[in-house]
Amino acid sequence: MYQFNLQVILAYLDLLPFAVGMTLLISVQTIVLSLVLGMVGALCRLSDNLFLRFLAAAYVEVFRNIPVLVLIYIVFFGMAQVGLRVSNYYSGLIALTLNATAYMTEIFRGGLIAIPRGQYLAGESQGMTQFQLFRYVILPQVVRIVYTPVGNQFISILIGSSLAAVIGVEEVANWMFSVGNDTFRYMESFLVAGLVYVVLAQAINLCRIIVGRLLLHAPGSR
Repeated sequence: MYQFNLQVILAYLDLLPFAVGMTLLISVQTIVLSLVLGMVGALCRLSDNLFLRFLAAAYVEVFRNIPVLVLIYIVFFGMAQVGLRVSNYYSGLIALTLNATAYMTEIFRGGLIAIPRGQYLAGESQGMTQFQLFRYVILPQVVRIVYTPVGNQFISILIGSSLAAVIGVEEVANWMFSVGNDTFRYMESFLVAGLVYVVLAQAINLCRIIVGRLLLHAPGSR
């Protein structure tokens, strides 16, 4: 009968902080890039320019429906075949960003659509430029609307970052497989890795709640 033994895993815990750091690094970079690109994509989706609308819609439909694992393989192995060699880390980052941007685009588009048309007209009647209207009137309201779904997307990105292990990115899932292969204690290593992801996800959720209470409910934030 299998004897559960976490003691074996203790010898590998010194490598875990580095793996956690790599997980957080690739997740944070993906979040930042997808936030920026997602807003650009949402604006393109709502643009008066038919070509931009079509391009943004096509992007969303393509990259939202390709599994992240397949995207990682396309970027890492596919690009190498056409002479464009990208490191395993950046291959994972690019693939995760391509996927996350598609979801962020739709989240932001929903937020922008929720703003009453009258507010755009009111801003224009006050002589505000398009930038001023977006920055001071539209964006603060969009942030309030999309805050929760964007926070949930952050957690999805964190969890999805584990797929980068398949191309050797040294994050938590990679540590999990390495420990399992060395010790044949797959159950223990998988459970420890799972616990790490749970803790990280809960930390993100806690930060989301705290920031939401401090910023979104602060005086003058409405």
